[in-house]
Amino acid sequence: MTYRAIVFDLDDTLIWDERISRQAWRETADLAAAKTGGSAVALGLAAKVAADELWQSHAPVDRCEQLGIVAFEGLWGHFHGEDDYLLHLREWVPTFRVEVWLRALGGAGAAERALAEDLGLFLQKRRRELQAPLPGAKEILGKLRQAGLRLGLLTNGAPDLQREKIETSGLGIFFDAAVVSGEIGTGKPEVEIFHHLLQRLEVEPSQALMVGNSLSRDILGGKKAGLQTCWLALEGEDEPIGLVEPDFVIRSLGELPCLIGLS
Repeated sequence: MTYRAIVFDLDDTLIWDERISRQAWRETADLAAAKTGGSAVALGLAAKVAADELWQSHAPVDRCEQLGIVAFEGLWGHFHGEDDYLLHLREWVPTFRVEVWLRALGGAGAAERALAEDLGLFLQKRRRELQAPLPGAKEILGKLRQAGLRLGLLTNGAPDLQREKIETSGLGIFFDAAVVSGEIGTGKPEVEIFHHLLQRLEVEPSQALMVGNSLSRDILGGKKAGLQTCWLALEGEDEPIGLVEPDFVIRSLGELPCLIGLS
């Protein structure tokens, strides 16, 4: 099939997210263990439990779920913007970040606020330092543009956090349009966000291919919106197999040009 446009997800499709977030978390737990003499595994698990409990109790959870904002992002995002949910998060997350590590440290008998603050800052710093594109992402996007295809980016999340990722990755220059769920008030898999992007690309759904790593957001949403879909099935990433059947499956971005007929 000939396409006029290729639409990409961002996190774990073009740039690393889950695995570098886990790495930043492990390194922070290792630092906590080194400072307290406790177990890094136990400290990391206690911090995760605390983060989940605090997020569910204090974050605007329904709105965050709708837009694809999760507890871990509360540990390193700025949440700039004037929407009510962003104002709430921006005011609350500094307390959230300290309380997460205070609770974890408390379980190890070392609930020191200064150390909790240091761990929160370390996690933010490491998560940003680890950010990187997937192998070949820049080259493949460049090849698609040279072939005359229109390129779109469709990502769930807080506006400033996703825009920061796009900018630091160096991938933003390749896209004719990029849409963040937090900027328009709806997220994948809702049909509206797909159609919003396609209108900006000036293509019909039947002329576009959606490429993403999430079956429940990218593939399900893409199919509902009338796009062809291509699932990037990364090794080691958990997805609910059987939820929806993508039109195509690739194991790496490097397979995409051949799939759409580019040598």
